[in-house]
Amino acid sequence: MESTECVRVAVNIRPLITPELLNGCTDCITVAPKEPQVHIGSHTFTYDFVYGNGGYPCSEIYNHCVAPLVDALFKGYNATVLAYGQTGSGKTYTMGTNYSGDCTNGGVIPNVMEDIFRRVETTKDSSELLLRVSFIEIFKEEVFDLLDSNSSALLKNDSGVQAKHTALSRAPIQIRETASGGITLAGVTEAEVKTKEEMGSFLARGSLSRATGSTNMNSQSSRSHAIFTITLEQKKIAGGSCTTTEDGGEDILCAKLHLVDLAGSERAKRTGADGMRLKEGIHINKGLLALGNVISALGDEKKRKEGGHVPYRDSKLTRLLQDSLGGNSKTVMIACVSPADTNAEETLNTLKYANRARNIQNKAVINRDPATAQMQRMRSQIEQLQTELLFYRGDSGAFDELQILKHKISLLEASNRELHNELQERRVASEHFSKRAYDAQVEKDKLIMIIESVRNGKSLDEIESCQNEDVGLVNKYVSKIQELEGELLHIKNLKKTSNHQYSDDSYDDGPRSNNVLFPSSNESSDCEDKVMDVTDELEFQEKEIEHCSLQEKLDMELKELDKRLEEKEAEMKRFSSGGTSVLKQHYEKKVYDLEQEKRALQREIEGLRHNLASIPSGPGDGAQKLKEEYVQKLNTLETQVSVLKKKQDAQAQLMRQKQKSDDAAIKLQDEIHRIKSQKVQLQQKIKQESEQFRAWKASREKEVMQLKKEGRRNEYEMHKLMALNQKQKLVLQRKTEEASQVTKRLKELLDNRKASSRETLSGVNGPGTQALMQAIEHEIEVTVRVHEVRSEYERQTEERARMAKEVARLREENELLKNAKISVHGDTMSPGARNSRIFALENMLATSSSTLVSMASQLSEAEERERVFGGRGRWNQVRTLGDAKSIMNYLFNLASTAR
Repeated sequence: MESTECVRVAVNIRPLITPELLNGCTDCITVAPKEPQVHIGSHTFTYDFVYGNGGYPCSEIYNHCVAPLVDALFKGYNATVLAYGQTGSGKTYTMGTNYSGDCTNGGVIPNVMEDIFRRVETTKDSSELLLRVSFIEIFKEEVFDLLDSNSSALLKNDSGVQAKHTALSRAPIQIRETASGGITLAGVTEAEVKTKEEMGSFLARGSLSRATGSTNMNSQSSRSHAIFTITLEQKKIAGGSCTTTEDGGEDILCAKLHLVDLAGSERAKRTGADGMRLKEGIHINKGLLALGNVISALGDEKKRKEGGHVPYRDSKLTRLLQDSLGGNSKTVMIACVSPADTNAEETLNTLKYANRARNIQNKAVINRDPATAQMQRMRSQIEQLQTELLFYRGDSGAFDELQILKHKISLLEASNRELHNELQERRVASEHFSKRAYDAQVEKDKLIMIIESVRNGKSLDEIESCQNEDVGLVNKYVSKIQELEGELLHIKNLKKTSNHQYSDDSYDDGPRSNNVLFPSSNESSDCEDKVMDVTDELEFQEKEIEHCSLQEKLDMELKELDKRLEEKEAEMKRFSSGGTSVLKQHYEKKVYDLEQEKRALQREIEGLRHNLASIPSGPGDGAQKLKEEYVQKLNTLETQVSVLKKKQDAQAQLMRQKQKSDDAAIKLQDEIHRIKSQKVQLQQKIKQESEQFRAWKASREKEVMQLKKEGRRNEYEMHKLMALNQKQKLVLQRKTEEASQVTKRLKELLDNRKASSRETLSGVNGPGTQALMQAIEHEIEVTVRVHEVRSEYERQTEERARMAKEVARLREENELLKNAKISVHGDTMSPGARNSRIFALENMLATSSSTLVSMASQLSEAEERERVFGGRGRWNQVRTLGDAKSIMNYLFNLASTAR
């Protein structure tokens, strides 16, 4: 079965790398939102897929581009993945050719190995599979086997020498053409592999043997084109779940997957190559030029319809890729580009070649074993003869029925193919929409987390610092949720299938320009000075008001303490003026006398009671009379004792009150001492506050004087920078205008060349001598203009790198000053002047970037038209020997005059 389809093209835009950022490079490529469109300068290109820089993430390259090719490989189709681009654009990284066994790069080749052996595990019960790998490189227009045991031994014996040196000791492989027109390599090593680890070991061994080197643009530059080929032979057994031949026999398929990592195109001046590196670069560019010519020939619809010549034999690279480009293969081209504006010319050329490659049409067929194919043809012929035999025997009804059945079968097969293709398209669209839904879910969860963080009072800096970890966690959770949902759906389907007792069939598969380089320096400087003066005056007044209010508060506190102290001292004076010590002695003596008198009376009472008890109790009158006298006297004495006791209690009460008065006096004395101590402290605080204010005022006045001095110095620096920026602005404007004029003139010359070439070709007898001389003069002027544009392009690139370094240095000084790691010296620029200088330089960088992209576009067009009209085509107009002599004389005169 034959399948005609165009080459699919994907563009992979790598991020800016550190050297480009240090040189001030900006992004010159814009990707249309949700569209596979790329804009650079005034050019717009549309591809099948765009990755990086706002397009799909680079991790999706395998799923979108390569996974369908692996699926086609198992169906018997040849497939090719081709990485194309300038040096340092990330081709080897994208392809994963530098695989070392423990590489976690996730390039195309490691993912292919993983996918192939996963499919092998699922189909091993119904098919017999055999996998072989080969690994070659095209180095200096010679084909070498990277899996050759001899080259590996040489590499091990001399590990200190690069692979390019050992390549001189290896025997090159010859390219042979089969009888059917296919391309084979005589004697190439094809190693049989059974596990992913074994295949990875061959890839790693070949990667170590590959020629690499260091240039100014890439420290690990590939110096050869590498092709890693995976050959899959599968025997689909009759009765298995896989498809078989029409007669139920075995179907043997043999398909190849070519994974091509091309060396990058390079310019000797930019790479700094010389000697051996220069020769390697020449061979690399020669092969890529031949590849570009093949792509142009195949992508030109007019030439393709006319059956024009395709120069496959111009290089060994194009001969090996003959089937991949316009032949029996399903091909995907990954164009790797750099977004830096200094690489705009190379990037534009790569995008143009990739755009042409989309027009290449391949005719892929299922590759069956030749013997099996012959047997199928013979069986088909036998079946046809048997059908005719039935017809001639007279059983025309059976024959008509058979023809109807065959027609129905063919219709059903065609419908099946259409449905299968539609299913594949729907599956790709479903994966795309699932990915978009996944990204939307992650973005939604991230916004929800940001909203929650803001509600919780977190700052934006804290939210940004935790954003990467939170996004990673959200991605992991969303992936886990999708995986669990898929498993749940699968289980539900199985349950539904078991309940209904049937099974369903499973399907496989440009920078803005700003003319304002300095923002109204005089007015802004004056306004800033006025604002600073007003701010300083307000700050001084606030400080003085604060000091006065504090002094008033302290004075009020001091007056309050004086008032309280006077009151306490007056009260203490009243206590001390009352003769408290004499009064105390009087009260103590009085209490003592009363106590003695009380005791005497009590002794007398006791005596009377004793006498009263000793009187006899007889009836005598004398005794009775004596007893009454004693009782009367005893009552009198008891009355006196009770009176004395009351007096004693009164005196004790007075003594307690006196003790309380003494305690109050002591407490009052302590409080007086505390108030005096507070008064002293407050007076010291008032004195200290006054001294601090005087010191602050003196330092402030000194600081104001220094600021005024610094302001005068800054004003001088500002005027100096204004003059420098104005000068650079005028120079940049002049150079930009000159570059515009040169590029405009170059464009006019190229358009005139194209028009004159058409007029010349339309002539019958050819142009005259005068017309040829004008054409030669025009060609010379075009070449001179191209040289001028390229020189100006290189000069502006160098100037832009210088400005970028200055911006980086000024920003570094800002950071160091902000972190207080260095001090401002006399020759150091002030912060305001430094920021103004950075702003002016950034505007000049933006203007320079726009000019560079414009010139790169013109240089790319000039190079393309030189390829079409230059070389041998330049002299096609010379038809006679006389014309040649006239042109030679004219060129000699021009050279003599110029010298």
